[in-house]
Amino acid sequence: MDKKQELINKWDAFLLKIESRFTDSLNHAKEASVNQLAESDYDFETTMRGWQGMKAQIRQLTDKIDEVWDEKVEPQMELIGDFASDEYTKGSILSDKLEENLQRFERQLEGELSQLFYDHAIKIADKKHNCTQCDAEIQIRNDLFRAQYITCSFCNTVNTIAPEAKFLKVGWGIVDNIAKVKTQTEFDVMEAAIEAIRLHRGQAPESYWETYEKAHSEYWNSFFKARITLNSELQNRYDDDIKRKQKEFENYKKIQTT
Repeated sequence: MDKKQELINKWDAFLLKIESRFTDSLNHAKEASVNQLAESDYDFETTMRGWQGMKAQIRQLTDKIDEVWDEKVEPQMELIGDFASDEYTKGSILSDKLEENLQRFERQLEGELSQLFYDHAIKIADKKHNCTQCDAEIQIRNDLFRAQYITCSFCNTVNTIAPEAKFLKVGWGIVDNIAKVKTQTEFDVMEAAIEAIRLHRGQAPESYWETYEKAHSEYWNSFFKARITLNSELQNRYDDDIKRKQKEFENYKKIQTT
């Protein structure tokens, strides 16, 4: 085997090892995060901090590709021939792939952890509450994450029920994370549409923008409706949220096409 092929084989083996370690690290991160959530009595913030630390370590694997290339691989390849650029592309493609996989994994993991937290919080909140006046059983709504004012059906006393702290946390970021997972398909379509535009480097045909606008609208419409199924109060913001996202699209298009 000549020296060139030996270096290429070593580089290929290194990239394969990085990809394998990356996959193993994601699997470990998921298992560790799920375990930490349960073991911490569903302390969501602590679990997220733990995940962020693991994510930083996983990203170091991607950084290792450029580091090894710059310090070891490229200098050796340049000594024996003009083929380094093709080999560098292999590393660049893998780096992009791993970053894309990491972002997708994070979206899925945070959605799964949020669903586990949501199920736990609903279970805690779904306990008996009694009227302060007549002691009749009253039931809070599981899609309103705030203090609730419930009129007793027996004596008409208005009861103020302050749900558990974990239940109150569900109403915002938790439902967002769950909605992201529920609308992953629409998100992928939107991302594919914007990537097609990016590849044209400011010269995308109008038809591409029409495709992206449709995908953008369908994703955000699906996302906001998915949130509403979990937190009914977000219905009041739906119209404003849709208008805000449409404005964001228009501003982005204007910047990219002028």
